[in-house]
Amino acid sequence: MAENLFPTVGVEAAEFDDEDTAANGDATYGSTVQFDFEKHEFILSPTGKQKEVENGDAWGEWCVKALCTERFNYLIYDSNYGEEIDTLLGQSRPHEVIESEIKRMVKECLMCDARTASVSEFAFQWVEDGIIFSCRITNTLGDDMTLTRKVVR
Repeated sequence: MAENLFPTVGVEAAEFDDEDTAANGDATYGSTVQFDFEKHEFILSPTGKQKEVENGDAWGEWCVKALCTERFNYLIYDSNYGEEIDTLLGQSRPHEVIESEIKRMVKECLMCDARTASVSEFAFQWVEDGIIFSCRITNTLGDDMTLTRKVVR
């Protein structure tokens, strides 16, 4: 009986090429298609092609998408991708504790990307059915933007 289920004859060692970092260790930004997170559809050009964004804008799209994706819910993503903020609402904890956990979870979610330099300046507004929070994010190029997200029960 064979000791290994997978064939090893004629298979050469493969080298892993990390797409997030360049040869010198710097983060690479690349491009991505732009998505309308309110309409839940891709943004199209006048010719009907998906609109692409590059560099800092591509990183911004990644940040928004990561904060809109529930962690552990989609097999395509590893356990470092996404957020778990929805699990906090409905718990009988003081607002300050939930806000502190949101800060931790958002930082954990976004700082796993080599392009993210910092996540700071959080602001919270409690509404009847949940919370609205915003934070300032900065990438390694020095570009920054403010993310706002509403989480409801």
